[in-house]
Amino acid sequence: MKPWLRILAAMLTLAGAGLGRAAVVIDFQDLTLADYGIIPTTYGSNLDPNLDGVRYRSFSPGNPSSATAYLEFWNTGYGDLTKVAFPSSNGLVGEISLIPAAGYGVRLLSFDMAGWPNTDRTNAVMRIVDGNGTVVHDFAAAGPVTIQGDANGAPHSTFSPNLFLPGTLAFQWGTDWNIGLDNVRFELVPLASVPEPSTWLLLGAGLAVFAAAAQRRRSRR
Repeated sequence: MKPWLRILAAMLTLAGAGLGRAAVVIDFQDLTLADYGIIPTTYGSNLDPNLDGVRYRSFSPGNPSSATAYLEFWNTGYGDLTKVAFPSSNGLVGEISLIPAAGYGVRLLSFDMAGWPNTDRTNAVMRIVDGNGTVVHDFAAAGPVTIQGDANGAPHSTFSPNLFLPGTLAFQWGTDWNIGLDNVRFELVPLASVPEPSTWLLLGAGLAVFAAAAQRRRSRR
């Protein structure tokens, strides 16, 4: 095989590494609870064989150890979202943790949020953390994040971080319990399928060689 064909084959292999994985969605639609109902602690844990578990909790922003091990449930009124999760008390931070099976990581694709009662709200805390509680992405680093909810514009907000962690990934938000979470979309990714940074550098170099070869062939014609 010609060298440029080998490079192209490697490029296609890397590009296809993320294909074929179906997104997992936690949307609370299967629950039949009254408003203020407690979301079951294992809800969503059986959605994928490579998902070791899902964990919910609410905690004080200044003291993460002071937690209640659940989120609460509300049926309607959070914009156009139905059946949402929110922290167990106003002033607390809500958290949903996605725990992959051994050999897998989590890619958080997107999630929806909206304010109650059909009102725009702001998240003072809104971040993604790893299994050790280290913040890896802070949506509110530049200030509180506006969450849609009323009829003057979008009836909810959608965020698409597309962020991968090679282990547990947790999303935290608060401290207004009038902001609900829904439609958490994520993938469980085999760790062996995530290219190392050096692999991406090699791929970039290969792309340059491939482009140069193509240019030389065109100039000879």
